[in-house]
Amino acid sequence: MLTIIIALIIILLVVAILAASIRIITQPNQGVVLTFGKFERVLSSGFHFIKPFISRVITVNTAQTPVDLNQQVVITKDNAEISVKISLKYHVTNIEDFVFKNEDSVRSMIQDTRAALRGIIGNKELNEVLNGTQEINAALFKEISSVTAGYGLNVDRVNIDSVNPSADIQASMNKLLQATRERDATIATAEGKSKSITLENEANNRALLATNKAQNEALVNSATAKATAIQTEADADAYRTRILNEALAASSENYFIFQNTEAVKALADGSSNTIVLPNQTLDSLGLIPALTKVGKLTTK
Repeated sequence: MLTIIIALIIILLVVAILAASIRIITQPNQGVVLTFGKFERVLSSGFHFIKPFISRVITVNTAQTPVDLNQQVVITKDNAEISVKISLKYHVTNIEDFVFKNEDSVRSMIQDTRAALRGIIGNKELNEVLNGTQEINAALFKEISSVTAGYGLNVDRVNIDSVNPSADIQASMNKLLQATRERDATIATAEGKSKSITLENEANNRALLATNKAQNEALVNSATAKATAIQTEADADAYRTRILNEALAASSENYFIFQNTEAVKALADGSSNTIVLPNQTLDSLGLIPALTKVGKLTTK
């Protein structure tokens, strides 16, 4: 019986020793081993043995960790009160420094961030803060990165989530914004009317030019038509004259004698029986026997 009790005690002692000496570190954590309260070594993720009962392990998360800071009231260079909310991300780079060089490295990082933010915004006017958050982010990141490196951690990113002016300043900004909108609307209306008048004038000018052009083209076409008609008539007269001249040039002398005889017959049929003709003409006419039937001829 006693042997069984002793065996049970030994088994329980072995189990207790194993439980006290075995440590499993899960990713992405790392462990810091303290023996009699003094730093001994760093444990990576995995299965480890430590000195039982006299050693303990502090587990530290080495993954990137986001932190949201509460809103902070800051005064700008032009004495404007604004409320700023920022967030940041960090990760532990040195386990020993993170655990032993600062009692609370994360809290210290937050305090340094707030102090740096007050200094940066305090040197800027309100409009610079409202329109330059990216610049403030860069300056804040640069400043706190150099400070927190001694805490065994690294700040990966800093971001200004919101910037809210005080109620009085917000009311003034709203009035200014409303006035700006009304001014822009008035300018836009005036520009629209000016553009409309310009377009209307341009349309009237184009219509007037088109009317003048049409009238000029009509006048030109009318003058061209008249000139063409006159030219056509002149060409016809010239043609007739040319044909007559060619016919006369081709006619014999007897044709003209015949014409004279016909003319004399016409005269003879009139009421006057006396015809006065030149001697030369009479000689020519006397050659034609038909003239003997004409009444008395008088010569000069």
